[in-house]
Amino acid sequence: MNGERFLDEKILILIEATDMLLPEGEIRTLNLADRHRISIIQDWVSDSEFMKGTDTVVFIAESKSLINSRITRLPQVVDVEIQSPDVEARRHFISWFNRTQKTAKNELNLWGSQSQLAVLTAGLSLQALRQMLVSASYSGEKLQPEIVIEKVSEFIQSELGEDVVEFKKPGHTLKDIVGNHKLIDFLRSQIIPRITSTGKDSISGLSVCGPIGSGKTFIFEGLAGELDIPVLVLKNIRSMWFGQTDVIFERLRRLLMALVNVLIFVDEADTQFGDVGRDAHATERRLTGKIQAMMSDPQLRGNITWLLMTARIYNLSPDLRREGRVGDIVIPVLDPTGEERKTFLQWTLDSVYSEEVSDEVFELLLSHTEGYSAASFASLRADLEAAKNRQGELSVDEIIDVISDRILPNIGPIRRYQTLQAFLNCTRKSLLPVDYSPETRESWLEQIAQLEIMGVKG
Repeated sequence: MNGERFLDEKILILIEATDMLLPEGEIRTLNLADRHRISIIQDWVSDSEFMKGTDTVVFIAESKSLINSRITRLPQVVDVEIQSPDVEARRHFISWFNRTQKTAKNELNLWGSQSQLAVLTAGLSLQALRQMLVSASYSGEKLQPEIVIEKVSEFIQSELGEDVVEFKKPGHTLKDIVGNHKLIDFLRSQIIPRITSTGKDSISGLSVCGPIGSGKTFIFEGLAGELDIPVLVLKNIRSMWFGQTDVIFERLRRLLMALVNVLIFVDEADTQFGDVGRDAHATERRLTGKIQAMMSDPQLRGNITWLLMTARIYNLSPDLRREGRVGDIVIPVLDPTGEERKTFLQWTLDSVYSEEVSDEVFELLLSHTEGYSAASFASLRADLEAAKNRQGELSVDEIIDVISDRILPNIGPIRRYQTLQAFLNCTRKSLLPVDYSPETRESWLEQIAQLEIMGVKG
């Protein structure tokens, strides 16, 4: 029809659930109907007359990565992302909702202020927030922080999947940590002020390394408990389904942009992120690159603190470990030595032996627990409590019998390798158990090389 228009008005065409109509995937793998629709849309939005016109097509989907890339990569298709509501948007919505309830005499019954509720509901969509407020206003019961946290947790897990993220608040604090006095003092004096800061001294994240069984997870969950802030535990963001990794990342980023003062806890971090090298899969390179960019995003600094836990710090990508991400502070958690070993042993005995232990007997017990890690002491404590439940109050000889019967797992060389790597990667001299010098560092490298020659690489 030679470009003749049917209507003089500008037309806005909305296509909902575009990912269902134009699914992502290689064309050869899609069915005939999907291929046909993609071809029609591609020809339509690429038509010169359409591009010169004033009509606009809006493709609506949860994620751009779910729409076929033949469409999204066209230069005339612009990506517009709608972020989750920030604290000001949630505060405004709560205020509006409460005003509309006054006429029906169903005002919200809150434990605190509307501003406090707005902060605590970080991560909720407006629909989810409205659902919670409607339920609270009709029940008339006071909306408590615990209920809000539970609702936020449910929503986050429904968005990202329970196998991807866990939302929790630890039940212990730094006061419950046994030994590790130098590390606890460091966390209280230097780390907590920087996590709670929103200024230039805030940190984007930190790495925690050390041999398996040294207590890394328990200590830093205690840090979160001390701060009394929520913790998001990332468990598996590398989805087995093609394209789903990008979707999960986009959901995660929308969530993080809305959160305020949260710890992102990544245990076994060396297995969670892929490589960025040429040999890595394109999806893994893209995911790791996005995570790295998010760690150094100035918009998130002061609100989100990344906490990467691993016994294999050497397997983390150098790009992740650089300064400005989680390389500013690398903290080693090591096996107890000296006075700390005595503290751990006393803690182990406290629950099963009420009498005072003589110095001679204590030294004997110390010799029997040579080479014990924090996990070893915890395991021994459980064994002694089990023996006490069977036999009643234990004597010193019976305690020694229980200890003597135990054989530590045959992982000593691997743990030694991981300990040396923790020394090597530590970024604070004050956290090392020995005086630091270039010669000392060289000796660590030599020991690591010798272990690798023996085939040990944890």
